[in-house]
Amino acid sequence: MEKRMAYLDRLKVFMTVLVVLHHTAITYGGAGSWYYIEQPSTDVATALLSTFTAVNQSFFMGLFFFISGYVTPSSYDRHGAVKFMKARLIRFGIPIILFMAVITPLLAYVSTGYEGSFASYLITRAMPNLLFSFAEFEVGPLWYLVALLLFFAAYAGYRLMRGEQTAKKTYNLTSGTIAGYLVAVAMANFLIRLIYPVGETVLSLQLAYFPAYVGLYIGGIAAYRGKWLDQLTQSAARKWRVVVCVLIISFPIVMLLGGAMEGDTSFEGGMNWQSAIYSITDPILGLGISYWLLVTFRKRWNGDPSPVSRWLSAQAFLVYMIHAFIVTYIAYWLRGISVDPLLKFILVGCLALPLCLLVASLFRKIPGR
Repeated sequence: MEKRMAYLDRLKVFMTVLVVLHHTAITYGGAGSWYYIEQPSTDVATALLSTFTAVNQSFFMGLFFFISGYVTPSSYDRHGAVKFMKARLIRFGIPIILFMAVITPLLAYVSTGYEGSFASYLITRAMPNLLFSFAEFEVGPLWYLVALLLFFAAYAGYRLMRGEQTAKKTYNLTSGTIAGYLVAVAMANFLIRLIYPVGETVLSLQLAYFPAYVGLYIGGIAAYRGKWLDQLTQSAARKWRVVVCVLIISFPIVMLLGGAMEGDTSFEGGMNWQSAIYSITDPILGLGISYWLLVTFRKRWNGDPSPVSRWLSAQAFLVYMIHAFIVTYIAYWLRGISVDPLLKFILVGCLALPLCLLVASLFRKIPGR
């Protein structure tokens, strides 16, 4: 592994941890949808956990797409279109199928509110309807892999149609590039959310967030060709950090004034000022956090990976794949414990993270997996 890539692997581990905590936060009052949500939550827990999930949503999946875009051209250059797509269909297609065949039916025991025993559910519901998750295309958090397969196919098609010289053209990273991205994503966010508001899915994909995902994936490809990551500066990162802090402090106030705490869903989409504000704020916050994280990890965590770092990086993909089951069932089994939602969030998060890593490491030891 090249030294310049070490910090990207560490960054992916960090974001995988955030994914686990993000879905744990939704369980106890954070904004978002999940398989199991404990109600009621407190106003304080809802406000804090919703801020946490909103900030995460603004950047972490987009940054995943950016990093995936960054490593796409080199892989395609080495393997060509056929081998490139074949490898990704195997690496991502098999987990998607396994999730729908095994994990989705198990999660449905909790999400559907089945009142009988787990054994009864397996016998009367899961076994007779083995294909229901395929029919409904219920892939849960693995929507990310579905989206990546679509992006990879689009990239391979672009390379084949445009030719190698055109496809390998480089673009400079300028303030105009960044401004153009922010304007384009903000406008696309607002327009798409008129039809598909936040929370509404098409084949498990939340199209309301896809303008940033598409833009950042393309940005990752351009960053590889133009060596953008080497051009990110600490001075710019400090400025973005200020912008991020201001937005994190001010946006919850704006949401409160916009009626979000009273159940007003205007922020999710529509011809209103709340949706416009969210459509604009979301990409600015996401880009600012991503820029700051990339510079910070490059500066502080780009040394040769330690055994622990390599071990964590090796587990990250499987942790992402299995965390939905582990988080959901830990929370469900602890539903009888009456403590503050914030404390329960911390408890479940502290239990889920090491268990996800343990299960992932054990699975990787299976011969011929």
